[in-house]
Amino acid sequence: MGPVPTVLVPELGSLVAIAAAIFAAALIRGFTGFGFALAAVPLLGFSLPPSQCVPLAVALQFCASLSDLPRARRTCHWPSLRWLVAGTVVGSPLGVAALAAASPDVARLGIALVCGCGTVALLRGFRFAGLPRGGATLAVGLAAGLCNGLAAMPGPPVVAYYLATPLSPQQGRASLLVFFLATSIASAVSLATAGLFRASLAIPVMIGVPLIVTGSRLGEAILHRGGGRGHRALSILLLCAVAVTSVAQAVSDLLGHPL
Repeated sequence: MGPVPTVLVPELGSLVAIAAAIFAAALIRGFTGFGFALAAVPLLGFSLPPSQCVPLAVALQFCASLSDLPRARRTCHWPSLRWLVAGTVVGSPLGVAALAAASPDVARLGIALVCGCGTVALLRGFRFAGLPRGGATLAVGLAAGLCNGLAAMPGPPVVAYYLATPLSPQQGRASLLVFFLATSIASAVSLATAGLFRASLAIPVMIGVPLIVTGSRLGEAILHRGGGRGHRALSILLLCAVAVTSVAQAVSDLLGHPL
């Protein structure tokens, strides 16, 4: 038998910062149905090394998604989800193959282009007249899979898709929660295979699970209390943030000054 891994306890100040980052990101997730990793990973980076931020965010999102599933499955739009998940499964290996042929900077610029186009269309008031047919929804799933393989970011095409449908904010949010449960399972398997789930994450995960669940429930309550007001605006703002940060990261790397 090998040595028993040591569980390292972060300092109190770091634990407080980690807890605050998780709760703030959970509020966004609860209100919009997405955005936890987008908000949490940069904030966690102030207290944890980069190699721990993504695994921690994935582990917490997986646990929270399991907690949300019993309620989300009653509200989500299953017909579109089936096509989206199928497209993502097919598109992810294509994205990985594209990443092997292109630099990470080009991949980030591609993600920024997808987010930018979707954001501009939404800001101009674009909406589907009705729910798209299976083929169109499958194409969105393929785009999400490409983004997932290129940069582990499957969300932007799917978020833009649900914002443009006539579904209610509550139904779109529930659908996103179920979609991200599926993608977080795939991410967790990949991270575990790579050995990135380490004993040092045990304490942050134990602290973080009740925080992400509580924060998500509070964000959901705010959404329902407001009747869905602000949901579309905040979601578009988050898509803008993805586009801007992707461009900034790509440009800084191309210039030889990584962020």
